[in-house]
Amino acid sequence: MSEPLIHIDDLTYNREGQCLLDVSTLSLFGLGTTVILGPNGAGKSLLLRMMMGLLVPDQGHIRRREGLYTQMAWVPQKPVLLRRSVLANLTHALALNGVVRSERQKHAEELLAIGNLSGFEDRPARKLSGGEQQRLALVRALVQKPKILFLDEAT
Repeated sequence: MSEPLIHIDDLTYNREGQCLLDVSTLSLFGLGTTVILGPNGAGKSLLLRMMMGLLVPDQGHIRRREGLYTQMAWVPQKPVLLRRSVLANLTHALALNGVVRSERQKHAEELLAIGNLSGFEDRPARKLSGGEQQRLALVRALVQKPKILFLDEAT
């Protein structure tokens, strides 16, 4: 096998004297879908945040393949949406990812179709239902064309 995209060794995360996460080893090779299952409070979200680089472990190592950090996207359990329309949320993400202004509308419409959000362009993103917000956050993450997409509570 080739080098993993992400490799974890002896990872721990503690708060207030309690071990919240303890992972001996984990390697992600990007060969399909990986699902991390466990009961509430098992540390699944913590693990995702650490793999994204949003939290630092107390012990252990997370190694990412060189250049991977910019090829990862994360959709949190509770999406953070801009106080803008659905379309403006997408066009802003497209602008941040270097899509030229003349192409943003076309790309946004394609993403709206993927997320089953066509017709929602002018709605305030924060007024969508929870599922609609999650779909918007997902297609917004796809703007990056990530090699790894982390979905926290995707359903």
